[in-house]
Amino acid sequence: MENGIIVYYFVASTIVLLLVVAIIAYAFLYQKKVVQLTTQLHEQELRRQQAIFDALQDGQETERTRLAQELHDGIGAKLSGLKMNIEYLDLNATEHKELIGKVFQGITETLEEVREVSHNLLPYQLNEKDLRRLILNCIEEFNNYGSCSYDLFMNDAARDVDKKIKIHVCRIIAELLNNIHKHAKATIASVQISTEDGVMEIVLEDNGIGMDNAKTNSDGIGLKNICNRVDVCKGTINIDSSQNGTIVIIEIPLNPTT
Repeated sequence: MENGIIVYYFVASTIVLLLVVAIIAYAFLYQKKVVQLTTQLHEQELRRQQAIFDALQDGQETERTRLAQELHDGIGAKLSGLKMNIEYLDLNATEHKELIGKVFQGITETLEEVREVSHNLLPYQLNEKDLRRLILNCIEEFNNYGSCSYDLFMNDAARDVDKKIKIHVCRIIAELLNNIHKHAKATIASVQISTEDGVMEIVLEDNGIGMDNAKTNSDGIGLKNICNRVDVCKGTINIDSSQNGTIVIIEIPLNPTT
């Protein structure tokens, strides 16, 4: 009789233990399923946001092209015509020569600014696969200004990248070079690009007067745009600036995970 009771309790205990194990296993699997579902939903939302951003970017590039063409063909052409007229007056006028000279200088400066804005708005030749060639074209434009000498150092592994990353990299570098041209008062600047272990490192260095602390904290519109593009690429940016110059280091993963 006692043996029967012992067996009974043993069987009952075993059944209860199995039930507890089954409940724990079910709860674990359910929790795992919830986590997987949450992760899937999060990834879907990230992909949706990325698709929206890509569409906005494509629209922005189209609008840039339109504005650049209007500036070049419309305002730029009219300013060029006015400049020619002022040149004619300057050759034939005996009075108001000083005033004509000031007007001529103003139109010349405005024309240069329109050309610069038009150039900055134009999208890069995205059919050009070689990133080195694209950046060299950009650097050559800044070298034409003559106030600073720009150089490019780039390893072969960094030349062929994804189209979207290529757009962001070109825009980032152009904005940084523009900042150097306008604010740094530098005489020498360099762009160094290398790729290792699936990460692109971009280093821009100049010997200018440095940035204000406010600017290095991304308060400027240009730096905000740069930081936004770096964020979209899931990269990082570090700025070290002093009165002896500025170094900007950007790291961008070439195969970012969502």
